[in-house]
Amino acid sequence: MSVVAMLQGTSKEDRSTTLSALALAKKMNVPVRGLCALPDPNSAMMVIATPEASGLTGTTTQSIIEMQDQVLKVSRECFEETCDTGAHGLSCEFIHDVNTVEQSGSNAATLAEAVIFPRTAAKGGEPLNLAFEHVLMTAGLPVVVAGTYEPFNGPAIIAWDGSNGAARAVRFHLPILRAMGEVIIAQNKKDLKKDPDREIAAPHALQDWLTFHGITSKTEEIEGEVATGLLAMAKGASASMIVAGAYGHSRLTERLFGGTTRRLLTAEEAPALALAH
Repeated sequence: MSVVAMLQGTSKEDRSTTLSALALAKKMNVPVRGLCALPDPNSAMMVIATPEASGLTGTTTQSIIEMQDQVLKVSRECFEETCDTGAHGLSCEFIHDVNTVEQSGSNAATLAEAVIFPRTAAKGGEPLNLAFEHVLMTAGLPVVVAGTYEPFNGPAIIAWDGSNGAARAVRFHLPILRAMGEVIIAQNKKDLKKDPDREIAAPHALQDWLTFHGITSKTEEIEGEVATGLLAMAKGASASMIVAGAYGHSRLTERLFGGTTRRLLTAEEAPALALAH
């Protein structure tokens, strides 16, 4: 059991991710692992057979090794410096995994209490974007995206509509919900009326389930558009995180036209997001 911080070799993001991992791990009383995954540069190279390019492979491989060394140096320093106070009383370990970041992230998410990605990971072209999307969408495993302000000091908000994604998010992140201690079940009743009535979508259904698992909760209605209402509720309650099903529509549709997941991930101010698809 551990909380894993996904590191990418950039100071700002690695420090923020590590702080979030420490705060959540302290709540859960589990170790922290800083994970930096980089592929074997030799296996990543294509074989070049032309005589003119005979020396190119070795030169390029050396360049990749040097770049990887720099990524490792930055990520290790950020992780160890952030963990160095020891005031948190947690075991901290930096791990360099010689692997693709997608596979390494999936391996970590399989049994970890939480795998935390930097907020930038949701943006295309960012170092951990492919891993974020692979773990969440392809592997079907839970992820936590770091928030923009002080982490894990308030309640958790569950965005509940009875959907498969919301159900998976709640089940996957149950250990986190237990650690939070206080849970708010948020629902937009007007939005629910667009679909046929489903008893399982009612807040009391989730509330009864949480009670069975020893978690105290209350219900609140989301006002207005779902993402905007959730963020306003989170700010008002000083929430630690929003637990939600991710990408109820296709990712392409959300990128073109927007959607709740997209708006939560791109908000300038937001708590941590605990997601599952």
